[in-house]
Amino acid sequence: MGDRANFGFTEGNGKPTLYLYGHYAGYEMLSNLAHALEAARPRWSDPAYGTRIAISHMIGNDWNSEYSWGLSIDSLCDNEHSIPVVDWDKQTVSLYADIDSLTPKFTMSLDAFVKKFAKTPAYA
Repeated sequence: MGDRANFGFTEGNGKPTLYLYGHYAGYEMLSNLAHALEAARPRWSDPAYGTRIAISHMIGNDWNSEYSWGLSIDSLCDNEHSIPVVDWDKQTVSLYADIDSLTPKFTMSLDAFVKKFAKTPAYA
């Protein structure tokens, strides 16, 4: 049992996408990602730090846990939701129905995404 979700982070320009898998991350997933991106705001222009801050924020106190979170490159772990992908080069978040979708359900700037979805308290 779980609520499996994946969150993508890419530097853009055809570079690989790092996916954060959360076994119980589906609930309020866009809100939680928005809070993580807000925490990373000072490093939006630095993909390495921005990604690390956002992922650290989402994982929270579970860093020492054997379960719940995983990382993969250009492939998803088990998934039950649409997939948000942060593109640091374009400064956008796009939501895809699945990993093979070429057209996102939506794309918006990082700032617009945070303003729209960070309205509920973060779990981390």
